[in-house]
This record gives sequence, structure tokens and C-alpha cells, in this order.
Amino acid sequence: MRSSAAALVASLLSSSLLNPANIAAQQAAAPTTPRVLRAAKEATAQSLPVRSVALYKNGVGFFEHAGEVTGNQQVTIDFTSEQLNDVLQTLTAIDLNGGKINGAGYNSTTPLDQQLKSLPLALSQNPTEADLYQAIRGARIEVTGNGAAVTGRLLNVESRDLPAGNTGSGDDKPRPMAQFLTVVSDGGGVRTIQLNSQTQVRLLDGALHQDLSHYLELLAANRGGGLRHLTLSATGTGARQIRVSYISEVPVWKSTYRLIFSDGGQKQQATLQSWAVIDNTVGTDWNNVQLSLIAGSPQSFVQPISQPYYTRRPEIGLPQEAQLAPQTHDAAINGRELKKEVLGGYAPAPLSVGNGTGIGSGNASGLGPGSGGNYGGGAMRVGQGVAMNSLVAASPAPPTAYEDSAAASITPNAAANAYDDYFEYKLNQPITIRKNESAMVPVLQSKVDVERVTLWSSTQPRPLRALWLTNSTGATLDRGSFSVIENGSFGGEGLVDPIHPSERRLLSYAADDAVRVSTESRLDSRHLQQATMHQGVLKMSSREIAEITYVVRNSGTSARMVIVEHARRNGWELDSDTAPAETTPNAYRYRVAAAPGETVRLHVGERHTIAQSWRLATMNEQTFDVIILTNGNDPKLRQELQPILEARRQLTEIDNQIKDKQTQIDSISKDQDRLRNNLSALKNSAEERDLIRRYTRELNEQEDQFAALRKEQDALKQKRTQAQADLDAKVGSLETDQSF
Repeated sequence: MRSSAAALVASLLSSSLLNPANIAAQQAAAPTTPRVLRAAKEATAQSLPVRSVALYKNGVGFFEHAGEVTGNQQVTIDFTSEQLNDVLQTLTAIDLNGGKINGAGYNSTTPLDQQLKSLPLALSQNPTEADLYQAIRGARIEVTGNGAAVTGRLLNVESRDLPAGNTGSGDDKPRPMAQFLTVVSDGGGVRTIQLNSQTQVRLLDGALHQDLSHYLELLAANRGGGLRHLTLSATGTGARQIRVSYISEVPVWKSTYRLIFSDGGQKQQATLQSWAVIDNTVGTDWNNVQLSLIAGSPQSFVQPISQPYYTRRPEIGLPQEAQLAPQTHDAAINGRELKKEVLGGYAPAPLSVGNGTGIGSGNASGLGPGSGGNYGGGAMRVGQGVAMNSLVAASPAPPTAYEDSAAASITPNAAANAYDDYFEYKLNQPITIRKNESAMVPVLQSKVDVERVTLWSSTQPRPLRALWLTNSTGATLDRGSFSVIENGSFGGEGLVDPIHPSERRLLSYAADDAVRVSTESRLDSRHLQQATMHQGVLKMSSREIAEITYVVRNSGTSARMVIVEHARRNGWELDSDTAPAETTPNAYRYRVAAAPGETVRLHVGERHTIAQSWRLATMNEQTFDVIILTNGNDPKLRQELQPILEARRQLTEIDNQIKDKQTQIDSISKDQDRLRNNLSALKNSAEERDLIRRYTRELNEQEDQFAALRKEQDALKQKRTQAQADLDAKVGSLETDQSF
């Protein structure tokens, strides 16, 4: 049904265009429209090709288009809808030879639904045949194909069931349906016509035909809705060079490396190849562009500048003025006649209020906002045009080494330049990458010094084959992946962080099952170094020593240089004879050479200084024992602290006695409360009087005990005061500063 609607629209348009009367009427009604003018301008505009592309590691690209214009000319640039905000925010246009950039325009970004709502025809994006006829109701049409032609105005369209044929089937079979048009002729006759494959409907209304044509143009333009066409108008005289630049979101370019070497010993030179993987996802081809790959990250952000933005304005009420009320005035008291003075020849002008706006314009040689930011890292300029030479073995010449063949297979033809905060590779040949395509281009090839080692770490207990690589290329190697080709075969792969010139880095790529590393013993000890007692405070400085022995076993048939990584701890220093070969922020790296079948031990010691302090007056016996035992059980320290410990022990014993007396007093007080409650509940009977006498006797005895306990407790408190004074005196008199 929908395909037939599309065919009907095309038929209506073609039929109306073939009618000379309708063509004349349309031309008279609408001689020229802005839409026709736009088409004429676009026909004369030339595309401005992209000549330079710079891709950054933060996912943005800087694009520069360049070309030549003559006189007053328009140029176009294609980009995707996703690029629109970036283009509007950073577009810069420059006429290099004195011309002017008068403006820039691009096709609408309004959604198709909103554009269709502005048309007189009430049609959606995907109308049916009935929807189309409903939209043109009341229009003058001509219907042919079913006998004589019928001319008139379309009244309605409806679906009806066709009469069932003589098929002998039951009533449950669905009956076919057809569309029927109701047409009112100029003479007032009403005709109902069935639509079939032979029916042709022709529009006789030129204005309606133009609206329908506009509708179809919008549908056709929507097919390329993801592509935007930027048109810039350049005015001037003669031939001139023009450049247009902007930034856009792009995929991050990737680095990947190849390390190629043979079995030439532990230390040798390997061939390093560097490749870059680039993706072109923008709306234009990159034909012979100068490409730069930059490892820096300039500040960039996305702002929806293409969307309409409204701000709220304050609502101010209309001012109200006070109205004058009629007044009466008294007569003069001197009896003279009052005279009225009239202002002749003068009438105050009425107050008028008006609104107005002003528009200013100007010309400049450049158009567009500026953007910028600091960045660091590196840039690579790459190009295509890399000769991939094939190797031809000439007999009887000796065979060429594998890594030498690989070194001769690509020719980057690069020149490296070093700057303060970035690096750059420049290739002589430009590169071509079509839109929605990717490319892999060589950017570097050089000999580098490598050392084949086995790496072991406590965080990675399985030994790994690794290369200790020194970056002798003179350029910074970017973050990426690498693969190892060893003796012509795949050896493994891994990841690499940025490596600066002359920097050495370990690159692990495979497991080394011939090497085993374990720990044989671990010893932790603490030794007292200094003790200071002053004003009742004990300060101690101790040295903590940690020792560990690594056992390296080489079960392979060739010698191994094993790199053992010992984790660094904050505040600890090395305390062993063997020095590490390299120190990183997180580990010490030791070299351990192991011959085939040999077991080698590595001893690593560390020391750490601990400073502690205590108040002697509050130190109990448990704290005393901990201090002595954790600091080597030094007898000199025990002898110095023993008097204070004895005084503290006596004070603690007195406190325990006072607490025991208080417990007895509380028990007696509780029992007395019980006896008093019992006494208050007794009556004056003979048996109850006996109980009253007994309870009274017990209360008297408890009062005597209570008084004795109070006296003993007071004596203990006085004794405690003396013991506390003795402890304070001993603590205050103890002044020492000893080294151990």
C-alpha cells in the first residue's frame, strides 16, 4: 500500500508537469522562490578538499581544508551531523590574498517531522495511499483509466468491501477491499470511482503540485540527513588561496610495534617497527592529506551550540501613574476681579512611546571563533607512499638474516624532530584514506639495544620472558601494543607505556617455565637504638630489620639473566650488600645470573626506624613488658624503668584495696535497705515484734561494720596519696638519654 502511495505521488507530479496549462499557471503564481535560488548557488559552489589532518590522543582531530577561489565564489565542505557542534564552535576561515569571507551557511538540522509540520499538506514521513488522498481533498483533479475522464474536486476517499464472487466458499473467507474516490464535477455531478491499476489521477491545482513537490524534496533530502553541507561565500578579485579549519571528534589513533631479533646472545640489537592504526569516520575522504599523529591532549569539550537556547527574562509590570482629581480654589480676599491667564499659541505635545532595534554589520578577512589549549606529548606526521620492497634470494649468495629482511621490507622515510613538549615524525608522501575506512601506516623503523631476561615479581609469581629495551631511536615511543618475532616465529606480545629517548624499559611478552623463584627464609627483628626519659615522658627509637632470601632455579638448557623485583615499602631503606640494578617507584630490580641447572640465592635486607613515646605515670605492668620485649629485652632499659614500675605496682595495689572496701560498703548499704523495707511492713503482733528486734540488732551490727570500713577506706586513700606522690617524684627525677 505504501509503495503504491509513492508511485501515486510520482504519477501526480509527472502528470501535472506534462500539462502545459498547469505549467503556465505555476510559473505565473510563483515565478521565483528562495528554494530555487539556493539550488542555483549550490550548483556554482566548488568542494574545498581537506589537505591536513592532525589526530590527538584525547579523541579530537584538527582538520584544515585548502583550495583556490577566483573572484566572488562559494566553496562547500561536507561533514556529519555529529560534527556540527564542533564545527560551529571552532570554525576558522581565512582568505590569504586580501579577499573577504562574508558568511557561512549549512543545510537545516531541524528534524524531518518538524519540517513536515510547516507544509500545508498534512502528510507524515511514510503516508499510505489513503493518507495522500485525504491530504488533497477539495483539490481539482482529473481521473482517467476507467472509461471517460472525470474532472472535478475530490470529496472523499474510502475503503469498501467488494462483492464476493461465485466461488462456492463459505462466508468465513475475508472479502477483498478497494479504495473508492468521490469526485464532484464542475456541473455539480457526483461520481464514485474505484481505484485500480489502470486508474490515473492528475492534479489540476498548480499550488498544490508545488507543495507536493516540496514534500518530496524534503523526503529526498532526508536520505542524506546525516551529512551537512557547509557553504562559505568568498568575495574578492583574482585567484586567491582560502583555508578553513575546525576540530571534530574522531577515534583515537593507536600505536603498535614489532620487535624482531634472532638468537644472537643475551645482549643484541633488534629491529623495532612502529605502525599507526587510523580510522576515518568523518563525512569526507582524505585524499593526499598531510597526516599528523599527536600524543598530546589539548583541552576540548562538546557544547550543543547548534541547538536553540532561550534565556528567561524578568517580567516587569506596566507602570501606573497617579491621576489628578478635580479641585476647587478660594477667591482672593482683596476683592479684586480674578483673571484667568490663558497660554496662547502653545499646546503640549502628546507623549509617544516607541520600540526599535538596531542591526550592525561589518566585513573581515577571517570568520570563526578561536580555540586553543596547552598540550604535551608527541606528534607523528605520516603518509602513504611507503615502498614495500620484496626480498629476492639470489643464489648462491648466503641467506639473509630474518630481522635484516624485515628491516628492508618497509621504508618509512621519516625525519624525527624533537621539541620541548612533543615529538614529531614527518613523512614525505601524503596519505589517502576514504571515509568509513581505516589504514595502518608505518611511522618508524630503527635498530634498538635489547637484553633478553626473565622477569619475576611477587605480584606476578610466574616468571616471564622479557626484553630490557633501551630507546635509542631518538624519539618518544607512544603507548600501545607490541609483538615479538623471534627467529622468524611469533614469540609473544604485550603492552608498552610511553618510552622517552634513551629511557630503558622492561617489556614482558611470554612465560618462562624453565625458571622457578621462591623464598627460602624471612626474618623480622627490632633493635632498640635510643631511649630518652624527660619530664615523665619516655621516647624510644628502634630499628626494625626485615631480611628475605630468594631462591632462583634455572631448569633450562641455556643461561638465564633473572630480574627479581623486590617490592619497595614506604619508609624502608635497603640494608644489604647486593645493590639493585634498577629502582622503580614500586620495586627494586636485582640481577641474578643462573647457569643451566644452577640454583642461586639472593639475600635482600631492609631497615626501618620506629619512633614511639609513652607517659611513664600511666604505664602499667603489661605496657612495660610489651615495651621491653619488642625492643630486644634490653637489661639497661629494664633497670632504668624498674623503680617506676615498683611505685606504679604499689599504687595499683592500693587502688585495688580501696575498690574492695567500696564493694563491701555498697553491699552493706544494699542489705540495710532490705532490712528497713521489711521493718516498715511489720505489724505489732507478738511474732512480728520478735522480728523487729532481730532486724534492729542486725542494723546496729551493720552500722558498726560500715563505720569500720569507712575508716579503713580513708586510711587507704591517704596511703594512696603518699604512693602517688612517691611515683610522681620518681618519674620527675628520672632523666636519661641512652643509646643502645
